[in-house]
Amino acid sequence: MGSRVNETLGKTLLDNNISAKKRFGQNFLHDKNIIKQIVKASNSKNKNILEVGPGPGLMTKILLDEKPKNVLAIETDESFLPILNKIKEDYPLKFNFIIQDILKVNLDDLMKDSYSIVSNLPYNISVPFITSLIEKNQPVKWEALTLTVQKEVADRMLAEVNSKQYGRLSVLIKWRAYIEKICDIKPTCFIPEPKVMSTVIKIRPKNNIVKPSVVNFKKIVSAAFGFRRKTLKKSLGQLGIDGEELAKKAGIDPKLRAQNLTIDDFCNLSDVYEKLKVIQ
Repeated sequence: MGSRVNETLGKTLLDNNISAKKRFGQNFLHDKNIIKQIVKASNSKNKNILEVGPGPGLMTKILLDEKPKNVLAIETDESFLPILNKIKEDYPLKFNFIIQDILKVNLDDLMKDSYSIVSNLPYNISVPFITSLIEKNQPVKWEALTLTVQKEVADRMLAEVNSKQYGRLSVLIKWRAYIEKICDIKPTCFIPEPKVMSTVIKIRPKNNIVKPSVVNFKKIVSAAFGFRRKTLKKSLGQLGIDGEELAKKAGIDPKLRAQNLTIDDFCNLSDVYEKLKVIQ
């Protein structure tokens, strides 16, 4: 099955005189079983779906067959216009697309109602794209993100406290969302083959985070992990405050390091930091 799909994708690219472009970080997923697994995990039936980087449209068509409310695709590469126009002809009431850089689009302005995102994300935009959605004012409009990312990035997002990979990204994601791993994908499932493994993740928003502010939470987390080998007493001191006092007022041992702290610990530190800033 896999090789036949591979041939189909290869023919589509050949017929349209398309090859993967490094500047867009393109690796086209051709394994239909994996694509079906991604679409199934997205629970797209009766949902407004936004697909980032549809490319040759293999996943787009499988998504459309799952009977979503509609699918809006955002593609940077104009080479795919003939393919996207053909899909539009086949699904005139369900499918639309725009050619635009996803990082320059205000999705909440573009999508009138709540929406879910499904994407085989280019590796080079995955972290800024995901964090931009996580940091949106709550309640957020997006309901779920079902995304293929580089395995190393997924591992950092999924990392638990006290592990080597636990860091800024793990804390930010888990503070405002639930994340689960769907499956790993081998390089052979893509054209061209990337040099790394990929992972499909699903992220859902918590939508009940009242405080602290995103700005102050990020300041605390960045200071703590920016000097991760140092104790909180020293790392938090980079913020121009007494790091030991801040940690103690938050009920945390100032001799601990960033990787020892839970999400609640970071929230407590951020709350105290906000109060100390007001007092100053």
